[in-house]
Amino acid sequence: MASSMIKTEEIIKKLWNASDDRKACRVVLNSEPFPRVIHPYGVCLTTANRLILVCKQVAGYTRSGGNEGFRNLILDRINEVEILNQEFLVDEDFNPQDSQYKEWIYCLTKNESR
Repeated sequence: MASSMIKTEEIIKKLWNASDDRKACRVVLNSEPFPRVIHPYGVCLTTANRLILVCKQVAGYTRSGGNEGFRNLILDRINEVEILNQEFLVDEDFNPQDSQYKEWIYCLTKNESR
């Protein structure tokens, strides 16, 4: 259990750094055949008390075979995070106030100039 928590903390730190720099990530989830490329928007606790990565997926594997779009990925299922040298902007349709999100650990809310 302790090593699982350490892994989760390391993944959150890596995602936070990528989000802060507005860098896309390649993530590998348990039992998925291919990685996903995502724009990490934040990590939060849901109303169902699940810790999730809120992101926009732009490429890679999806169970439904769907197109790019917003995804809530269960943090415990993420095995690997690689920060890519590809910048992104937060999608105007992203709503961090959505009722499914209970408590944010961190969240990008707008495209701030830096």
